[in-house]
Amino acid sequence: MPEFVQVGKNGQITLPASTLQKAKIKEGDLLEAVVDTDGTILLLPKLALDRTKAENYQLKDIDWAVKQKDGT
Repeated sequence: MPEFVQVGKNGQITLPASTLQKAKIKEGDLLEAVVDTDGTILLLPKLALDRTKAENYQLKDIDWAVKQKDGT
């Protein structure tokens, strides 16, 4: 059964609780809004990365690659 949302002040919308539960979306989650050429709007859940953690993993990968190259 379709659920409807109304556009409020400043273009904000509130998704119904049942929609959030079905999509496993929680408060604070990041959604990407994609607008198709026909005007269809898609909301796609995205994972936010902690930049510090990402940089640490990247450094570990570089360290691992250097060790593999050196044969150590």
